[in-house]
Amino acid sequence: MFGKTKVNTQQEDLEKLLEILKKGAGGDISEADAEGFHDPKVAEAYNEFVKGWLKANNLFVMRANAAMYEIGDSSVVKSMIEEVKAQSEIVETIHSSGSELENSVSNVQFAVQNIQQNSGNVLATTRNCSDDIKSSIRTIGETAHEVEQINGEMSGFKVNAENITKIVDQIKDLADNSSLLALNASIEAARAGEAGRGFAVVAQQMGTLSNDTASCADSVVKYVGELLKGLDSIAVALSETSQHLQEGTDGALKSVENLDAMTDSISEMNRDIDSIFEEINTQSALTEEFIALGNTVAEGFDRLNSECFSTGEYLFKISRKIDYLRSDMARQRSLLTMQDWITMFEVDHLIFTWRQYNHLVGFEHLRIEQVNNPKGCKLGKWLVAQTDSKVRGCAAFSQVQRVHEELHRHAVDCFKAVESGKRDEAMRHFELAYQSYLELERNLSDLHKQLRALGYTEETNIERKV
Repeated sequence: MFGKTKVNTQQEDLEKLLEILKKGAGGDISEADAEGFHDPKVAEAYNEFVKGWLKANNLFVMRANAAMYEIGDSSVVKSMIEEVKAQSEIVETIHSSGSELENSVSNVQFAVQNIQQNSGNVLATTRNCSDDIKSSIRTIGETAHEVEQINGEMSGFKVNAENITKIVDQIKDLADNSSLLALNASIEAARAGEAGRGFAVVAQQMGTLSNDTASCADSVVKYVGELLKGLDSIAVALSETSQHLQEGTDGALKSVENLDAMTDSISEMNRDIDSIFEEINTQSALTEEFIALGNTVAEGFDRLNSECFSTGEYLFKISRKIDYLRSDMARQRSLLTMQDWITMFEVDHLIFTWRQYNHLVGFEHLRIEQVNNPKGCKLGKWLVAQTDSKVRGCAAFSQVQRVHEELHRHAVDCFKAVESGKRDEAMRHFELAYQSYLELERNLSDLHKQLRALGYTEETNIERKV
């Protein structure tokens, strides 16, 4: 009936406070409603405690944010992965070229082997030709000697034929004398009359014999003359034949000299070919070693590529866990100032930019709504939520809005290129996104300065006090 006593109201406020503390212990850190307490100072004290506790976490959050700025920049990972990838492609090209070189060396080796065999055959054939020509020269020499002997015998035969002519001339003289004697005998027989008739017959027979002898002698002279003429033609022909044989011998000797020179050249070339073949065999062995080494290097680069990828993926997972902690603490367990939030936005978008590269190399798989949502991220929401006309009127504020949307646009283009399997195009859009981030970072730095000029000076100092 009577009002509650002071003890009772204090007890109820204590029980209310204990209930709120239990919720806080369970993770529900929220301000107490003063209207639920008999004494509003209890709620106000609790709320001051919560604010103090949240502000105390600002240092942790901002230090985690600074750590994420260092961890979230994956430039080193990108350089490592891209360099190893480029080197792997070079090694693969070298390995492929080595295989082609091996095939080429094998082809050259086979070709030189054929040349070596053909060169040996040519050398053997040239030597055989040289031996055949030398044999022919010997035969020609023997033939020339025989021709000279025949020519000499023809000269003797010509002398004998000329002697026959002389003998025939003597026979003709005898025939003329016999004819004269027969005539004289006929005259004397006619003078003798009947007694000389037999002698006249003999004289007549002697005249006939003389005429026949003269006729035969003329025939012999005629035939001997024709024989001498033929002998002269044969002698000329034999002389020409002997000359031609000599010329043929000289030409054959020169051919033999040329063949011998060619044989020497082919022999020298054959020795060079043998040396080349030995060198090619050596090159073939070295090429095989090179291919084997290339295989080893290629396998090593494959392992290195895999290890670099695993390292990058491991660092990505660590950074994501730290980022979850940073973000959760920033939203639920801290009371950041406007300057603190702008610093958070810088790191948020550094991480956002590098997540595009993580998506490109396969560390994570983003969804399009995570990329194409500039008004849904913390910075986008903060830009929309600002009602202070002085803040919205800052030159840096509008620049931040513009570049922020540009960054998301490049990120969307990068995402689409990745999904289409166009790695080079995706890399180009990532580089554009990274350049937009760097511009956004400069604009946020300008916004820091302009907000300080407007009175927003409170900021968590993360430097460790000595």
